[in-house]
Amino acid sequence: MKKIGIYLALTALFGITSKLAAQNYSNKQLALISYEYNIHQNIKPLFDEFAYLFPESKNKKADKTTGLLKEKTWYLLKERLEEETGMYILPLNTHGNDFKYDVYGFPEMNINRAIRKGNSKYYIKIAVTISAYSTKAETGYGSKTSKDSAENFEDILEGAVIPEITIEVTTYNHKGIIPMQKVSGNSTAEIPWVIGKHTFEGLTKGETLKLNDPLNIMGLLNSAITNLLENF
Repeated sequence: MKKIGIYLALTALFGITSKLAAQNYSNKQLALISYEYNIHQNIKPLFDEFAYLFPESKNKKADKTTGLLKEKTWYLLKERLEEETGMYILPLNTHGNDFKYDVYGFPEMNINRAIRKGNSKYYIKIAVTISAYSTKAETGYGSKTSKDSAENFEDILEGAVIPEITIEVTTYNHKGIIPMQKVSGNSTAEIPWVIGKHTFEGLTKGETLKLNDPLNIMGLLNSAITNLLENF
């Protein structure tokens, strides 16, 4: 009897967890509260070599490379989240001066403060990380080595890197700080990249984004978004 009771309790617990994980976002309006965008130092300097391709940021405190990629990623991610989950993400300035914003114009709030200051029923937090495995020995902040990557890419050309992108989305409702759902997706380049102009094709004004190009940063981001949505 005890074993049966334990089994039923565990079944109920897993059932609750499953319900919390699987959410129906159809017609739900979510307000963005935080959008972190981290380009690790093991790849950022390589990106910055081509920053001259990008327009100047309106805010002098903003980083050109981060600013452009953050903006382009946002519009692509927002469009696909809305189309493929049915959610509607409210305009960034929905809560006006009640919210704090980063130098790129995106909300910068924690869920506690958002619930106190905001009036939305649902909130969303996003974090994007771009990093790379490199042939050079690395230590300290931003370093990222992978045993699997090292074994699979033993003959990487000097100066080449293997970009990897991780996207994490967390949703909340206005009733508390416990997430409704936390989902992540990632994509790793299938072959080593030598960062060049082609890496950023589609990002300059008037160009079409290269969303299906496996050697383009937006193509890799789009692939990470696809993996993310598969996990919703």
